[in-house]
Amino acid sequence: MANTFVPRKGIDILADIMQFMEPTASHRLLKNLQGSLPAVVKELRKRLFSFEDLAYGDSRGVQALIKLTTLRDLALSLKGAPEGVLQTLAQNMSQRAIEDLREEITQLGPRRISEIEEARKNIMTNAKRLVERRELFIQKGKATEGWID
Repeated sequence: MANTFVPRKGIDILADIMQFMEPTASHRLLKNLQGSLPAVVKELRKRLFSFEDLAYGDSRGVQALIKLTTLRDLALSLKGAPEGVLQTLAQNMSQRAIEDLREEITQLGPRRISEIEEARKNIMTNAKRLVERRELFIQKGKATEGWID
């Protein structure tokens, strides 16, 4: 059985690399490219899976992700999180779990950005695993556009 080589576009390779970059470095790179290569940035954003994309997660997948996430990581990750992420997570939690989460957030108090990013990184590790196993779907665009699988 012969190995087959499937050529890939440079943008796909760059997106793969960026998935493993620290979030601040990835954000800085996109910001720097925006002025000179806005079309490239648009395509990269379609291919990248970020914490903010959890706002577009399907209910079952988000519930599975919540089960895999520690309360502490969840509380830390939500500090300064976009409203859409907060809403999606809250819609997929019991009232009791939401109360526990609020209590944990209150007890944490102010935290360093590095702690928040580490918590988000832990959550995204689980989210990516669920996406790979086809247990979490992210629909960023209309119809089937933007499904990450």
